[in-house]
Parts: sequence; C-alpha cells; structure tokens
Amino acid sequence: MRILKYKLEITDHQRIEVGNNQAIPLSVAEQNGKLMLWANVLEDHYPKNVTGTIIVDIIGTGNLCYDGSVNLHNFIGTAVMANGLVWHVFARFEACNF
Repeated sequence: MRILKYKLEITDHQRIEVGNNQAIPLSVAEQNGKLMLWANVLEDHYPKNVTGTIIVDIIGTGNLCYDGSVNLHNFIGTAVMANGLVWHVFARFEACNF
C-alpha cells in the first residue's frame, strides 16, 4: 500500500489509469498552484488483465452538473485555490477486465 498523488486537470470529467492496482481516493487540495488528488494505492492488487481507473468529476461553485453522472457519495473534498476559484471534487474507483 502507498499513498500517491495525481495532478488533476481543471475539467468536468477525467480518468486516471492506475494499472492493475486498486486505488481508494482520499482527498484533494491545491499544491503549488495545481489541483492534486491523493489516493491509497494497493499495488499489483489485480491480475495483469484487469486495469483500474479513478474516475474524477470536478464542479466549480455555482456550476451545474449537466449529465447527472456525479454521485454525492463520491465526494472527496473541496479545494480553495489561491486564485480564488473553488472546486468540489468527486472521485471513485473502477476496475475492468480487458
């Protein structure tokens, strides 16, 4: 197990590939002007034919979530950026065979 960090793009929806690892999203914050996500990663958790992905949705304060895909149970935190923008981040882990 390791806690790793991933740089997030400021976009509505993104995927972070974590190989055959399982990842549990933990928190989000600004670090050096960048939006970062920390996750607990269980390395080599799955066989090589299974890949893991962290699905991330970011909603700015006052913005609408248009597609209804954001589940409030996946909320991992709010990041207040130095530039005054505020991001609410939802993240979940998915594993799939290929």
